[in-house]
Amino acid sequence: MSLEAAGIPIEGVSIAGHESFFKLPGFRTLLDFGRAPEDTLGYGTICLTHGHLDHAAGLAHHASRRRLERLPAARVFATEEAVPDLEAWLAFSQRLENVDYGIHVTPARPGSTVALRNDLELKVLPGRHRVPTVGYLFSEVRRKLKDEYLGLPGEEIAALRSKGIEVTRREETPLLAYPGDCGPAIFEAAPELFRARVLLIECSFVTPEDRDRAREYEHLHLEDFVERAGLFENEVIVLTHFSQRYRVEEIREALRALPATLARRVLPFLPD
Repeated sequence: MSLEAAGIPIEGVSIAGHESFFKLPGFRTLLDFGRAPEDTLGYGTICLTHGHLDHAAGLAHHASRRRLERLPAARVFATEEAVPDLEAWLAFSQRLENVDYGIHVTPARPGSTVALRNDLELKVLPGRHRVPTVGYLFSEVRRKLKDEYLGLPGEEIAALRSKGIEVTRREETPLLAYPGDCGPAIFEAAPELFRARVLLIECSFVTPEDRDRAREYEHLHLEDFVERAGLFENEVIVLTHFSQRYRVEEIREALRALPATLARRVLPFLPD
């Protein structure tokens, strides 16, 4: 599956209970592992949201294949609670293969940030699911000249800098938010989701009869979006992780229930 949302290409697979991963070529980052298909091996930064195997099963396979291809060990972020078990899983796999992957898992603590590039920052968001979960927010970071110095000649600005005066301000533009699997409590826990240019978010259930199922398993239902339609400031909302219970035609039909102001910004992540 692949699409482009507000200029950001997104590729991958997202089927509830089966497999979920997203490649973000523009950020050179993989969101979740899925089962680590061949075309994810070039991604050296992986943001794992939680330990459910439809999202995390590819951990050891990805590490093993990267070593086989003589690629550097990937940088993997995961919830603090999951790190010990993930490290143990990697240790068992390395013993089975009699090889050292050279990989370590970095705890992803909500509120922490990581510079992926000079102009791209990753922030960890809190999650809300049946197991410990985190989300991720990618933001463009720029340094802009402060208003009071606009129009000054370059030599004057250089002189101010030489005196240790800060002449620029930091400006962040939230590009893409991904909360992983989540229930509706995520909207209060991580209000940043509403403001990202692209919101990549699950919508596991879409029919009225599955509302209770969504609550039981702490997943989102289409009605959760309808109820909050006026809060979404996003340019594009990519709905993912639909249950295998539905046919593509059923999903598209259910999306007709969205208010027009929201519907025109929604893209379902469905098979090409």
